Amino acid sequence: MPNEEITNYIDFLLSAAMRKCDDLANAQDLVQETVLAALCYVQKGGTMENTKAWLISVMNRKYYDILRRKYQIPSVTIGEGFDIPDEYDISDGIIKEEQAELVRREVAFLAESYRKIIVKHYFHNMSIKEIAKELSLPEGTVKSRLDFGRKQVKKGFENMEKYRENSYMPQHLALRNSGRFGINGEPMSLTEDDTLAQNLLILAYEKPISISDLSKAIGVASAYVEPIINKLVDGELMKRMGDGKVYTDFIIYHASDYVKYVKEAEAFAEKHIEAFTSPLKEAINELKAAGFYSRRLERFMMIQIAQDGLYNSMESVREKPQIFPDRPNGGKWIAFATIWPENYQIPEDKRGKEEYALSGRRCERIDNYLDAKNLRLYNFETSLDPIAWRKHDGYGFNFFADVEVNMLKLFYLLKKNIKPEDVDLDTRMIKAIPLLEERGYITTQNGTPEVLIPVLTHAQEKIFFEICQKAQKVFGDNIRECLSEWCRTHKKEIPPHLTSVPDQKRTMPYEPSTMMFVYEAIKCGVHPRDLGYVCPETIAVFD
Repeated sequence: MPNEEITNYIDFLLSAAMRKCDDLANAQDLVQETVLAALCYVQKGGTMENTKAWLISVMNRKYYDILRRKYQIPSVTIGEGFDIPDEYDISDGIIKEEQAELVRREVAFLAESYRKIIVKHYFHNMSIKEIAKELSLPEGTVKSRLDFGRKQVKKGFENMEKYRENSYMPQHLALRNSGRFGINGEPMSLTEDDTLAQNLLILAYEKPISISDLSKAIGVASAYVEPIINKLVDGELMKRMGDGKVYTDFIIYHASDYVKYVKEAEAFAEKHIEAFTSPLKEAINELKAAGFYSRRLERFMMIQIAQDGLYNSMESVREKPQIFPDRPNGGKWIAFATIWPENYQIPEDKRGKEEYALSGRRCERIDNYLDAKNLRLYNFETSLDPIAWRKHDGYGFNFFADVEVNMLKLFYLLKKNIKPEDVDLDTRMIKAIPLLEERGYITTQNGTPEVLIPVLTHAQEKIFFEICQKAQKVFGDNIRECLSEWCRTHKKEIPPHLTSVPDQKRTMPYEPSTMMFVYEAIKCGVHPRDLGYVCPETIAVFD
């Protein structure tokens, strides 16, 4: 370390020394001793990764030596050659200075099991025996955790800067899932509007990491990180290892993954479009013959056949089926997520012919409402619907599942000519009737709202999905062999410790998409692109 870099801090050191000493002469002496010690250290071959912190540490030690000689106070050692002053050890709160602050910072980043013992022993002056009794731990365990904690604090001083970019530039992690939500909207509700939780998951993805290191990487003390980690572990988005480390237990994509093979996938869909349009045309004819045909229903059916035909075909070529484990609060899901950089723009050479956005089919059910049983609402969101990605906004509900449940109730009441004001319906949904009209769900005729989306009886629902299932099986059979080859050669790499990710999620962002086949079918004239009205891809079912 060049001598000039040390001497550049003299003014800073003098300012700090003046806050400690009672006059200028003593402050100057303190600075002189500090600089002399630093120069000798460098001359002997020592190096300083953080010169400023090193100088402050040395100056504080020398100052504490003066105080100890003056007040005859012993030092408190936290590691070899390293003094950690205890603000309770010196009368009148003298030690509220730079090193005490640094010590508190390093202690704050310790995991709870170590942090508790360090605080009780050094800050609260409790003996090992007292701590063991209070925490119901063997004394040997207390000693080992105390030793480990000391080493971690010392290590923190030696390597002051561990913050990762996420600590000052948080990323956005969009969590999604296949399967059934928990009753509180899990897993998506575990990270919605929680930037800290999202970035902890990102930081714990590449390899298992200790709570202490995770806290330092994010720049937030462990005491505030631990409850979020516990929530994510309990919610089964993270796993805890035997050594106390945690890791994110689902696959994380980057926005760029979805366009990595977009040109290849478009060519695949174009080449094999007849495999889709042939059974689709037959299904449309069968739907027309069934007596409850509409353009809105045809659009829903087209997306349904493309999605499940692709899904079932790819499932049949996997070595292992995708299994949805039981989750807390009645959930049964597999999570996946995408990191979306701020203001992300698709590179020009990776742009597809269309936007192929799709949210897979969901179904909300109400078993008993008034005198009705088995009310159902099926939903897609795709790039064909211009308001798809904001169609749940503005209703005042926290979760889109609550929006859809109350939509379903309203549609039932309107169909049965029951005034929503007279029954059990959330007033927020009643107030949202103009919004539902704007988004194509209902229309108002002579002041009376009417449902626009297709409403099927249970008997019609059975016929409808039988038609879809027949067509999607033909579609899947037609492309199974070529999809099998695609899946073998297009897989996302994942961290080696991550064993719970099914192959389906490794190929998912790279696969020829549902909407690629839908747009190709539109291009072939099987279904119109513009229906002349806003068409939410939604159908309701009740008798």
